[in-house]
Amino acid sequence: MTTATHPVSAEDIGRRVLKLIGSLRSAGDLSPERIQQETGLHVERSPDDRNVYGFSGDIDDQWSYNLVTTPDREGAPPRSLRFSFDADAHGDIDPAPICRPTFTEYARALTELGFQGEPMRAFPGSDAWHFNRGDINVMAYRRGGEQGDCLSKLIVSASE
Repeated sequence: MTTATHPVSAEDIGRRVLKLIGSLRSAGDLSPERIQQETGLHVERSPDDRNVYGFSGDIDDQWSYNLVTTPDREGAPPRSLRFSFDADAHGDIDPAPICRPTFTEYARALTELGFQGEPMRAFPGSDAWHFNRGDINVMAYRRGGEQGDCLSKLIVSASE
């Protein structure tokens, strides 16, 4: 995927992704043109599968962000996408650069966009919420389980 040519803060990319999510109504809205229009970031297609596309960039020298479509099968149009903050180094890395907006602020923003949310347990030690609005579902994962207030990833899926 393409890396943004300019630095983007976690707060900036978070606002862009929330704007994209707020605009979604169906799987057809997951087009590269729509993602680019709503986020303002260049979207690049995979040379191996034109239905895999997205963007990535650096927050700082330790953190990056990624948004990529996730088709159900090769050659099929995507019905979901994954947005994540990823540590570029191993070990104990300070999550502060990716904690604005906080997980709580993402949850509040999704609710303000008309999503209904409820907590769920994804796996031991994790904390996740499921949000739904019509044909759009969002799984929001908290970095560090219940102890943290930083977003780890969002998985957005759409019905056809």
